[in-house]
This record gives sequence, structure tokens and C-alpha cells, in this order.
Amino acid sequence: MPYDEELVRLNNGDPKNNEKKKKENMNGWRGPSTSTSPPPKLRKARLVAKDGETLLSLIQLPRRFQICYRNWFHLIIEQEWRTILLIFTSGFFCSWAFFGVLYYAISVRTMPRDDSEIAYITQTGSVDASNVTKPKICIEKVYTLVDALLFSMESQHTIGYGYRYMTNECPPAYTILMVQLVVGCFLQTMLAGIVVAKVLRPKKRKQEIRFSKRAVVGPVDEHDHRPALMIRLADIQQNLYLAESHVRMYMASSRINKHGDRELVGVKDMNVGYDSGWDRVLLLWPIIIRHIIDEESPLFGLTKESLQVSNFELIMTVEGIVEATGMTFQARTSFQPEEILWGHRFTPMILMNEKNQKWEVHYGLFDQVERCGEIDTPCRLAETEDSHDEEDEHHMVNKSGFM
Repeated sequence: MPYDEELVRLNNGDPKNNEKKKKENMNGWRGPSTSTSPPPKLRKARLVAKDGETLLSLIQLPRRFQICYRNWFHLIIEQEWRTILLIFTSGFFCSWAFFGVLYYAISVRTMPRDDSEIAYITQTGSVDASNVTKPKICIEKVYTLVDALLFSMESQHTIGYGYRYMTNECPPAYTILMVQLVVGCFLQTMLAGIVVAKVLRPKKRKQEIRFSKRAVVGPVDEHDHRPALMIRLADIQQNLYLAESHVRMYMASSRINKHGDRELVGVKDMNVGYDSGWDRVLLLWPIIIRHIIDEESPLFGLTKESLQVSNFELIMTVEGIVEATGMTFQARTSFQPEEILWGHRFTPMILMNEKNQKWEVHYGLFDQVERCGEIDTPCRLAETEDSHDEEDEHHMVNKSGFM
């Protein structure tokens, strides 16, 4: 191959390699680079946001509209308060206007059109009312669209001022009135139910559950140097207590398949003490959720170096029952490898005030961490297995859980 053609090929690259690199960039990851400059830091995709929102895009979902709006009542409840109030007021205004137009259409057809009918109605003028045929009036005192709208409001809410009223001259008129009363009762019940369900919905309650911004991997305690994944959890609402609160933790892993796409491998359950009942937490004060990294842990064999290049996401959920309403809620968050600190532990934040003899919770230390002692690796765990057998019963039972 001539030198010039070889130089062009090296500069442009192999078409297959270019296509592969293009696909890698589209999937949000990069292959090995020979450049000396550090590659730009890419934002990793998440399954669950830090505030608990699910970050998934639904592609080619069949019957998307039907599936999304089949549960319209619950979708309305999920909206913000300004949307709820807009739906509440617009529902009443639309019903008033709709039936008001119907009443006005009926009144226009039976409205007096000559002087004799006007004289009979107003009982004024020079026309002799005894020689005039009585006109057919369906709704008394309704002559304009505004009158019909006011009559619609009075009828639907049973106000009944007595000035405007329905007669028995027109069956279609009082048939529409009966329909409006049924529709108005149903509409009022439905809109009131939406507001009540919105008020009782524990969405604000789950926002008062606080997770630490970072997770830490450190020794279980000063006597037990086995590695443990720890996350701090707190309920900042002290007046509304939770019942039956419990935690769960999962690890979602991903990999690059043979087509060059990053795929979700699966979700593994991580023991936080549910086998011994320690997943039922007591949220009267901030606690630390602990997962022992042992042979049964999905994180077994993890080191500080391998943590930086791992592709997984930890998803943590907290469920509880609000004692005031009896409704269940779930708070969620997630942690990626760069949000996990190796060789750290959380700074104690529940301290005794010796002067007042009262425990104090310092929320300013909620996300504070400090470096801790040495962590046993899997090799050292095998060497120190005998020493762990001599630990007290508390450490044997409360392996994973909270403290």
C-alpha cells in the first residue's frame, strides 16, 4: 500500500472501528484510549434518582395513552395542588355553563315575541290582558344567558332564591334539571374525593425521610474489622411517628454485551438484617443501616480499587405506615460507586449533654464522615475466622441491620 494511502487510513481509522466507537459514545461509555489527556467525565445513567424518582424512558410502549390514563383518578392525585385546584374549579364552571346554555336554549324558544305576550308577562301597557292567550313559559324569569347561568348555579347547589324557578309546562326542561342534579351530585362527590385523597396522601411524609448523600464502607465497629456498607437514615418529623417501618436494599448491575450495548444484568437483594428481623427499624432518631460484606453479599471481594471501576447502583427503600392516617408510603434513593467512600464511617451525631442530662441530635453532622481503621480483606477474613468465633453474642446475631 502506498505511503499516502496508509497515512489516510491511519488518520481516518477503520470503518468498523469508527462505527464501534460511535456506538460506544451513544451508549455513554468509552473504550480504551491512547490519548494522554484525561477523557471528559461522563454523567452515568441512573435507574433511581436521589429523590426516589424512577428515571426510565419507555420506548415503543403499546397503547401508551390507554395504559397511562386508565387510572385517571390516581394520575390526578399525583398532580400538584395548583393543578388539583384548577380541575376542581373548572369542573364546576363547566357544569354550570353547559346546563346554563341548555336552559337558555329552552327559554329562547318559549320567550314572548309579540306585544300581547309581553303585556301579559309584565302586566303593563294598553293591551287588555283578558283577551290575550297565556304564553307557555318553561323557566320563569330567565330571559338572558346570564339569567340561565344563575339559574343553573342555583339549581345544582340547591340554593333556591325563589326568583327563578322551573314550571311544569315543558317536560324537556325539568328532565334536564333532574339530569343536572344527578350530575352535580356525582361531580361534587368526585372532586371532593380527589381533594381529600390528595390531603391524606403521604407524599409530603416521605419527603421528611432523609438519606445520607454518600454511603461508606468501613469496619463494623472498633472490635470487628469486617467490611460493612453503611447508610445513614433519619426521620426529621418528630411529631408524626411511623409504624412498621422497614428497609430494603438492592444492587442493580450492568455490563456491555456483545453488540456493544450496555444492558441491565439483574437486581440482587442485599441483606440488611431481614433474616433476623433487624430490617424493622426504629426511626425515633437517626440510625445507620448496615450491610455486612461477607461471602453471601453481592459486594464480596470488593476493594477500594475495584470500587472505582464497578458498574452497579444500590437502591434503598424505606416503607412505613403513618400513624395519623394509617396510609403506607415508600421513600427511595440510590447510590452509585462514586458516591461510596471506602475506609470511612459516619461521625456520631447523637451526643449526651452532660449539663442538661439530655440526648441531643446534631443534624449538622448528618452527612459528616471520618476516616476509620483498617478493613479486613477477604484473605484476611479467612485468617481471622477463629477470632470472629470468639465475639460476643450481639455481634453474631446483629450482623446486618441498623445501629
